[in-house]
Amino acid sequence: MKKLLTNKPIMVALIAVALLGILALATSGERTLNWFESIVGSIFQPIQTFSYKASTAIINFTRELFNTTDADKENKQLRAENEKLKQLLSDYDNIKKENARLSGLLNFTKSFADTSFVTGQVIGRSTNVMYGVFTVNIGRNKGVEVGMPVVNQDGLIGRVTDVGATWCKITPIIDSSMSISVIVDRTRDNGMVRGALVTGNNVNRLELYYLPAGADIVPGDKLVTSSMGSSFPKGIAVGIVSEVQRSSEKSNAYDAIVEPCVDFLHLEEVMIIVDTSEGDDNA
Repeated sequence: MKKLLTNKPIMVALIAVALLGILALATSGERTLNWFESIVGSIFQPIQTFSYKASTAIINFTRELFNTTDADKENKQLRAENEKLKQLLSDYDNIKKENARLSGLLNFTKSFADTSFVTGQVIGRSTNVMYGVFTVNIGRNKGVEVGMPVVNQDGLIGRVTDVGATWCKITPIIDSSMSISVIVDRTRDNGMVRGALVTGNNVNRLELYYLPAGADIVPGDKLVTSSMGSSFPKGIAVGIVSEVQRSSEKSNAYDAIVEPCVDFLHLEEVMIIVDTSEGDDNA
């Protein structure tokens, strides 16, 4: 007995068993606890709470790990298939849009049956607002040369100003360095347009000038390329007149603000006209 009392592990175990027995008595039945039971319960309450939470967490983890039902597996598979379908729909939508753009380019070429084109994709653009040069992924390997006109299904984009083996750079007509001879489609009046890219707000505009005195021009008139001193084929859409103003108070001539037909902020595919001789159309 003396040896038993000096064995600390056994004593601790006996005391723990006794306390647990007292705790069990304290929690059984519906009776009023005495002061000793209350003290013992207060001591063991945090331990009991922790044990309950720990055991619950272990049970949930085990259930999730080992007791996954067929329904759970099926739901996971369906979610994965749903994500694949979303990606396929996105790819289909992109392909559909690309096909529409390419169809538009094809229809444009039919209007210029005697003209040869090569098609490329825009792969970069200058960050300088006043000189918005585009880079396209075709160059001398496709017969591209400096000065060649660039178009898409909407109209005139600009001119090739630099060429590499597999790339070229295009200066758009909205650039302030560009000047193009045009004709008013409705009245057949001749004039010139030049780039008027507005710094800071990225507004793409053109200015129409050198109209003949008394020219009949109104907002909504369409401008197309003319054949006068131009390297561009005649009849390519350039822009739509948005505002008309008198050149000066004493003049009978008018100038106009023109919105380009091409959406320069969303260019993707372009066509370069490769069989037109180079001309000088810059101001």
